[in-house]
Amino acid sequence: MRKHDGMLIFWPAYFEKNLTRLQGRKVPSNLAASNVTLKILEMAAESSGFEYESELDKQYPRGYSDKSGYILVSNPENHKKKRVLLMLAKGVRRAVAQRESARMAAEMKKKGKKKRRK
Repeated sequence: MRKHDGMLIFWPAYFEKNLTRLQGRKVPSNLAASNVTLKILEMAAESSGFEYESELDKQYPRGYSDKSGYILVSNPENHKKKRVLLMLAKGVRRAVAQRESARMAAEMKKKGKKKRRK
């Protein structure tokens, strides 16, 4: 196992709204989001201005069902992990909102193309 000096590990489960605190969620439920993926975490880290690395095919210790991976976020300012976690949570919420608005726009566009019967 390699050492991650100056890097913080964040799993998608930390931000998952459908999980309880006992199941691994670390942020308050009002900052959590549904269906958080590694891609969304990467977008959140990028929008928050952090340098990061992705580790794919890693299994969250509390969630034995799937291998979701995690991101390693560099922490040159030596912020506490909780502060970086909350900064990422805001980025996750933005990324999920963008994903949902794009999905809704595509759905409306698809719905508008159908011909109506009278």
